[in-house]
Amino acid sequence: MSASKPGSDHPFNPERDELLIESYFTKPSPDGKLPEHGTAPRAAYGAVANEMMLDGDPDKNLATFVTTWMEPEARMVIAENLHRNYIDHAEYPRTAEISKRCVRMIHNLFNGPEGQETPGTACAGSSEAVMLGALSMKWNWKKRRKDAGKSDATPNLVYGADVHVVWDKFCRYFDVEPREVPVPKGKTVMSAEDFRDHIDENTIGVVGVVGTTFTGQCDDVVGIDAMLTELKGKGLEVPMHVDAASGGFVFPFSHPEFKWDFRLDSVVSINTSGHKFGLVYPGIGWLVTRTDDQVPEDLIFYEDYLGEKDATFTLNFSGSASFVLAQYYQFIRYGHSGYSSAVRAMTTNRESLADLLRAEDALEVFDDDRPTLPLLILKTHDAEPFDSNDLVGELARRRGWLIPAYQMPPNNENDRIIRMLIKINQTRELADALAEDFSASIKYLRKRGATKDAGPPAHTGHGY
Repeated sequence: MSASKPGSDHPFNPERDELLIESYFTKPSPDGKLPEHGTAPRAAYGAVANEMMLDGDPDKNLATFVTTWMEPEARMVIAENLHRNYIDHAEYPRTAEISKRCVRMIHNLFNGPEGQETPGTACAGSSEAVMLGALSMKWNWKKRRKDAGKSDATPNLVYGADVHVVWDKFCRYFDVEPREVPVPKGKTVMSAEDFRDHIDENTIGVVGVVGTTFTGQCDDVVGIDAMLTELKGKGLEVPMHVDAASGGFVFPFSHPEFKWDFRLDSVVSINTSGHKFGLVYPGIGWLVTRTDDQVPEDLIFYEDYLGEKDATFTLNFSGSASFVLAQYYQFIRYGHSGYSSAVRAMTTNRESLADLLRAEDALEVFDDDRPTLPLLILKTHDAEPFDSNDLVGELARRRGWLIPAYQMPPNNENDRIIRMLIKINQTRELADALAEDFSASIKYLRKRGATKDAGPPAHTGHGY
C-alpha cells in the first residue's frame, strides 16, 4: 500500500503528520527567512548537528589557540549556568563575587601589589580586555595632559606589527593614532630600540606582546620597561600594557623567573584569555590592572538596574555567567600545580613532535631558548617541489589536520611558516600520528612533483 497525505477534509499539518526523517533529510536547511512552520526538537537538532559534521574536527585543530576540550564536570558547570546573565550582579551576586575572586587570583599570579579589591574585570575575551585596558591608558593620559595645561587632541599608541588586529581596531574605533612599527627584517619580535623613536608626549602607552600569535615568542618587555623607565626619569611618562592573551596562563608556570608582568614598573595592565591556555571554552578573557585605581572613574558606569545600583566596566550588558564560573572551576580543579603539569605535558609533546619532524630533510624546525608558547614552528626548504601550502593542504586531505601556513608580519613577508599548537587533549599518540602523516605527505608531494595541479586549498590564517 502506497503512502499518501491526508485528504482535503484533513489538511496536511507538518507538525502532526510529517515523519521525523522527512522533516530534515528531504529539504534544504532554512535560509533567508524563518521557516513557515516549526519542527520536532530531534529534527531541529539533527539539522544543526549534520551541518557541523562539515566543519573541521576541533580535536585535530592545531591552528587555534582556543581551548577545544574540557572535562565532563566542567561542561556541567557551563550547561547548568548558561541561563545566568553575568552582568546582572544584583540578581546573581555570588557570580559577581566569583568573578572578583578570579581577578584577584590572576592579579596574584601576575605578581600584582597586594591589597587590591577589584584590580580588573571579566571580559568576553582578550579583545574586549584590550579595548578596556587601552581606554584606561587613554583616559589617564588625557588627565595628565589636562593637569599640565596641554592639549589632549592627538593621542597615539605605539605597538609592533606582531600584535593582533584588535589593536588596530581600538585605534580606529576610539580615535587614537596607530603607530604600528614593522618587525625589523630578520627578526620576529620587537625590542625597546624599535619603539624609542616613535614615542612622544602624545603617546598614551606602548604595547608589549608576551606569546605572539605568529611564533609564540615574546617582545623584549624587560628592555622596553627599562627604556620607558629611562624616559620617565626625563619627564615623559608612558606606561606599558602587556598583551598576554596566550602567554598569561603559560609563562607563570613554565618560566616563573621570567619578568614580564607587574614586576616591571611600567606595566599598568595586562590582558589574558581564559579560553586559551586558561583551559576554558570560548569566550572568557580578563583585564587585570596593577591597582584598583588604574581604571579612571569616568569609565565606570553606575546603573540603577533592576532595583540596585551597580558599577560596570564593560563594553556590553549581556553574556552568560557560564564561562566565568568555568574559569573558577578550572582554578579549583587544577591549582598552580595542575596548570604547571598541563604546561609541562604540552611542552613535552611539542618536543617529541619536533624531534620526529627534525628527521625530515624537507623541513626546517625552528628552536628558541627564550620563553616560548608550547607550539612548533617550521618551514619547507626552498629546494622542495612543494611549498608550505601544499604540505598543510595534503595533511588536511589525509586525516583532517587543521594546520596553518602563513606569512610573517611586514618586512618579513617572504618568510612563510607552518605553526602547530600542542594542547592538553593532543596526546603523544596524536603527535606520533601527525609526524607519520607529515612523512607520508612529503613522500607523496615529492613524487607528485611541482608541475601537478595544486591540491585542496590550505588553511592560511594564523588565528588568535
